[in-house]
Amino acid sequence: MDRFEEAKLRIKEAIDLVALIESYVPLKPRGRLFVALCPFHQEKSPSFTVYADSQHYHCFGCGKNGDAFNFLMERDGLTFREAMETLADRAQVSLEGVFGRGESTQRGPDPHQLLGEVRSWMQQMLHSAEGQQARDYLQSRSLSAAIEPWGLGYCPNRSGALRHFAQERRLPLSILEQAGLLKNGREPFAGRVMFPIEDERGRTVGFGGRILPGAKPHADGFEPPKYINSPESPFFNKRRVLYGLHQAKRAGSRRIIVMEGYTDVIACHLAGFPGAVAALGTAFTHEHSKKLERYADDGVVLLFDGDRAGQQAAVRAMRELVNSQLTVKIALMADAKDPADYVVERQGEDPDLVIERRARFSDLVAGADNALSTWFQLARRRLDFSQPAQLEKVARECALLLSLVENDLRRRALLQDMARHLAVPPEGLLRMLRKYPARGEQKAQAATPGLVPSDLDIKEIDPAQLPDDAVAAPRPVLDAERDLLAVLISCPEFVERVDATTLKSPEVTQLLQLIRGAIADGRTTRGDVARHVFAQLSDGQIVRSEGLRSVLSRSLARADEIKDPAAFYAMLERDRQRLNARNSARGLRQQLQAALAAGDTDTANRLTQEMVAQMRQSTRNPAGGGA
Repeated sequence: MDRFEEAKLRIKEAIDLVALIESYVPLKPRGRLFVALCPFHQEKSPSFTVYADSQHYHCFGCGKNGDAFNFLMERDGLTFREAMETLADRAQVSLEGVFGRGESTQRGPDPHQLLGEVRSWMQQMLHSAEGQQARDYLQSRSLSAAIEPWGLGYCPNRSGALRHFAQERRLPLSILEQAGLLKNGREPFAGRVMFPIEDERGRTVGFGGRILPGAKPHADGFEPPKYINSPESPFFNKRRVLYGLHQAKRAGSRRIIVMEGYTDVIACHLAGFPGAVAALGTAFTHEHSKKLERYADDGVVLLFDGDRAGQQAAVRAMRELVNSQLTVKIALMADAKDPADYVVERQGEDPDLVIERRARFSDLVAGADNALSTWFQLARRRLDFSQPAQLEKVARECALLLSLVENDLRRRALLQDMARHLAVPPEGLLRMLRKYPARGEQKAQAATPGLVPSDLDIKEIDPAQLPDDAVAAPRPVLDAERDLLAVLISCPEFVERVDATTLKSPEVTQLLQLIRGAIADGRTTRGDVARHVFAQLSDGQIVRSEGLRSVLSRSLARADEIKDPAAFYAMLERDRQRLNARNSARGLRQQLQAALAAGDTDTANRLTQEMVAQMRQSTRNPAGGGA
């Protein structure tokens, strides 16, 4: 076993999945199991089940399943390596050399930890006498309740305050410079309310600062910007980080609302919209959408101002999202400047008015249209589709979008939707696209062959061209073999009795191989075997690991229902033998009919004798044999 696999198993053995999941959602014991409301989808009665002996979970509502690694990857949106590092730290298992020859997973001081210390100091400064004006500002914006949960702080407006703190604590100034806290001897965030920026794991990666009202211009007359953010750094990538994403995940929100501004996000969370996040100094990007694909099961709503800048941002977002697997909708705000204007409860305001405004915001989000429909809605504001020249211009813009789509099926589906919006047949739009190719089409074709609109012929899929393993076995056969898998998990000693070549389900066949591997490694009990196999499937390196996990998880649940595994195994073997006999008889009849039709009497006589012998065997042993 290599070092990587050994580390995975050591972590699995050291982590208690029940304790891990209970740090996210409350679990209730139910016999040998634990149940909870699922953290991955909305439900009223608990269907999320945690199995302590096998250290896996399964939701009978949405189908999510896996082990500790999968839980963190799904719940916190982590990569496998990030989940492994998080659990290793929790279990105090060293990963030295696991991800490379003699390579530690971390070199030098941890920037997240150091920025966390700066964050704590700024929180203290907010509560000091120097932070009074900052506290007053937060109260005026109805954000006082967010100070502790969001780690809000204040950077003192006195020369060298931050540098003195860093030197006192012996913090490397280079990391503070990379985070933009120090620059050419200055402290750019001095005198600002501070908003710590966290990645999806809750680690501090940077800061945003809002200047306080009434701040004086610099001595040279320069008017400082209202907001500034930390610059790009090795630990802060603006195209990937979304402000509030960690809090949205912790709240269990599966629908994400993307907006602009720290205060908008915080205000929405305080008002009961826990899916609010914000891009930081950049538009919503493809990298953002890839990050959200991990857990935004209920889709994403992008909020934009209804002005010209907001409309342009919506058009740019469409280009970023053409390859996203997310369900994306767009809402344009027309009657309020910011989302906070809808949801903030102002001091002394009539509570009924607050409820009304929040209801309007909820309706705005719920009524968001899909991204392509919004794109066409904005196009109609600019162009008259009834005019041939302008219709052709839209076709060129459609071609530009289609040239960016990487997946062939998605591109064809998008073509159909575009034709529907333009009220033209798909074939007619296809001819227009060929006549007016997109800008840069030749470049796109050279970079990724097959992306251009001229290659968008709509074709049916020929079943004969599907791979052999795409043809599934009949459902009763699959059910019987998954029952067999449940018995083998309950009684691993039965594994050697099974001939894998007789199995019809590729998933069960592959899981049988993994179970045998677990036994070969000395895992002989049900719990040990299950933990070992889940660990093999957790990192996604095995093809179709998600489907295998689902089959394994359901078979484990089935195993709990089997009272006498030995008797159940004998019954399954008899049923399998009957089924094989029926299939064999059916095959002989088909061959006999073909031989008779061809006039091949010798073959017909031989097949008849085989059928008679098979019938005699069945008569002598009607049960089809024992186990």
